[in-house]
Amino acid sequence: MKKIFITIVASILLSSSVFAASFNIGATGAIATVEADGKETTGAGASGTANVNKKQVDNENVAIGSVFAEYESDYWGITLGVEYVPGEADVSNSVLKRTDTETSVTGGAAVTSTSRTFQAQATVENLYTAYIELPIYESFFVRAGMASIDVNTEEVKSGNGGSYGNKTLDGTTLGAGFKGNFEANDQINWKIYYEATDFDTLKLTSSGNSVASETNSIEADLDVSALKLAIGYRF
Repeated sequence: MKKIFITIVASILLSSSVFAASFNIGATGAIATVEADGKETTGAGASGTANVNKKQVDNENVAIGSVFAEYESDYWGITLGVEYVPGEADVSNSVLKRTDTETSVTGGAAVTSTSRTFQAQATVENLYTAYIELPIYESFFVRAGMASIDVNTEEVKSGNGGSYGNKTLDGTTLGAGFKGNFEANDQINWKIYYEATDFDTLKLTSSGNSVASETNSIEADLDVSALKLAIGYRF
């Protein structure tokens, strides 16, 4: 549903029939905090023993740049826009590691026991946000939208160990701030605002484990909050 909303807003921006007072394009700089809270559950398998590993990360002062395009309409001053963040960012400042012992491969004749170091450093990329802004009083406005982001687990597997794939998450974003035009040139506008995005829960199950019944699973919550400064040009 969120991807459909983003597509609709993008289509509106590309349409010349919108009730628009102006079309704005610009760039945004932000200082963001990326927070993740998750757990990994290892399969019990034949041994009947399962482990749960939990981890919280809080990556602060992440510099993020983005570009945006938007219509600022005459209809109650509503603004519709799409924002895109190029590049990628680490979820954690450090690589997470653990050591596993993988046993015989299911269906194989050989009896093996392999110790391996499993490491992962999740990254996020391709953050898109479709948003609507509504002026409240003078230069103060509120902002709401829907977001989409790619999460790459980037784990390093070895031996007979399984691995996780990557996934795209949807999210909801809310924000508020102030905006206006520069007196020297009213075609150049500015915005300063705070925004918080809450993404859906990430759920992944490993594949390729040495013992088919001992797959692992991950559940994690990802949140991004940022203080942003945007500069745009009005056509």
